[in-house]
Amino acid sequence: MSLSSARSLMEKRAFVLSFEAVEVAAHLDPIYAAWVIESKKDDEQCGAPQDELAKAGYPRLDLVLNSPSLLELVMGHYLFDELFGPPTWDGRDSIDYWFDQVIACTSDGGSIKVAGICYSKLGGRSSHPDFA
Repeated sequence: MSLSSARSLMEKRAFVLSFEAVEVAAHLDPIYAAWVIESKKDDEQCGAPQDELAKAGYPRLDLVLNSPSLLELVMGHYLFDELFGPPTWDGRDSIDYWFDQVIACTSDGGSIKVAGICYSKLGGRSSHPDFA
């Protein structure tokens, strides 16, 4: 069964996850630093900055976490899998859940909230240990 077929049999849900900003920064700082190095190489190959983060000069992660547009770009897209673990499907087992998209990321300085859409089995609970 393909992902799109499986998703059509799943229940669409909204999610909001909240994290302590200090913990996010501690976990993602080395990952972000390595990602920035690779992104700068990509920018060089393309001949110009490729997004708002590049145009901002790839600020330190603590600064990104306090910038609404950069926060959403980094946390909601580029490093989402690094924070949650890859929500990938191996093509063999049944799909219990699927993160579809991040709609918004916000920070109040002490915490970070990530809101989005996910899918899970109809009427049931996920067998994934983090989402049971």
